[in-house]
This record gives sequence, structure tokens and C-alpha cells, in this order.
Amino acid sequence: MWPFDCGLDPYEARRVFVVYLAASAPLILSSYLILKNKMERWVSLTLVSSFVIAALGWELWINYGLLNGEEVNLRRSEALSCAIPMNINWIVNSLGDTGIVWFGILLVGWIFRNKESFKKFYWSVFLVLFAWFMFQNILVEIVIYHHQVGGNTLLSWAPMMPLGSWFNPKLQMVGDRTVALQTQSAWIIGSFVFYYLSIYFYKTKKN
Repeated sequence: MWPFDCGLDPYEARRVFVVYLAASAPLILSSYLILKNKMERWVSLTLVSSFVIAALGWELWINYGLLNGEEVNLRRSEALSCAIPMNINWIVNSLGDTGIVWFGILLVGWIFRNKESFKKFYWSVFLVLFAWFMFQNILVEIVIYHHQVGGNTLLSWAPMMPLGSWFNPKLQMVGDRTVALQTQSAWIIGSFVFYYLSIYFYKTKKN
């Protein structure tokens, strides 16, 4: 039964499990909160917008290799391509990105308990979001998706990866794996985009 008949080795099976778990978590949690009438409207709007931005901003581009890049099936094993088909891969990853944004909102709410952190732009709040976004992205690049986005893989240009592979210096070595500018740029830009989105919808909800 799919995806168990895709011939995944144990390492790949764990990766597939983590990817699908990360994608399903925001759907399950939001459905629960909506049923309980506990889902704040500004959060819902921020999350839906985040999914669209992640999909159009980079996931679709690097999934299909739209501009000077290789499609994802050329950057991973046949077993992984079977378990996470290319035509849903960008959706799964965009949902995972949405969960990352949601966790960032929750993290800010936990740290800044006595302040309306999304009432206006605060550098302290931004730095928390930035640190979280970059930490998780580096972790994803060197652990889960290294063979798909790291090393010598050729990733497409994308609107939120504006320098593409043409200017992609290595930023850091973690063991024998590298962290490069192109894959980090989406979340560098996204830190501002997602925070301003949250502020906009929070203020709209209050009016």
C-alpha cells in the first residue's frame, strides 16, 4: 500500500513520516480549533496567506525547476518521488511552511505575554521570528532535505529567492554539509513578509 510499497529505506521512511506529519499538523490543529470556535480570524488569514506566499514565492518554482533549475524528481531517489509525488510535493512543503509560520506566532505569544506583539512592528518580535525561521530552515536543509536542496543541486530562481543559483555563496559548513544563501533567502525575506502579514491582519481584525 502506498507509500509503504515505494521501496523506502529506513532513513527515507523517517523523512517521509516527518514531512507528512509537518504538513498535516496545521490542517488537523486548525480544523480542531475551528470546530471549537477558538481559531482567531487574524491567525486564519495569516496562515492562508502564508500558504499562498510560500507556494508562489518559492515552493512551486523549486519543485518544477521553472527557471534555471532541476525538477525535484531529479534531486531525489525514485522511492522518495513515489512516496511524495512531485505534483503534491509543493503542496506538502507549503503546508509545512505554513506550520512554521504558525509556530512562530505561537512562540511570540509565549515569549511576549504582556504585549500586543502584532499591533505594530517591534524589532524584538521580529528577531524572535527571524531566529526561529532561520533555525528551522537550516535544520531542514542539513538534515531532511540536504540531498534535494543542498550540495551541488541546481535550484530554480524564485521570487523570494531573487539571486537564484547565479549568486549563491556558501554561508556555513555543518559537518560535511553546506548552508547556502539561495535556500536561506526565502526565509530571510519571508521573516519580514510574514511578520507584516500578521500585523496587517491583526490590525484588520481589531477594526
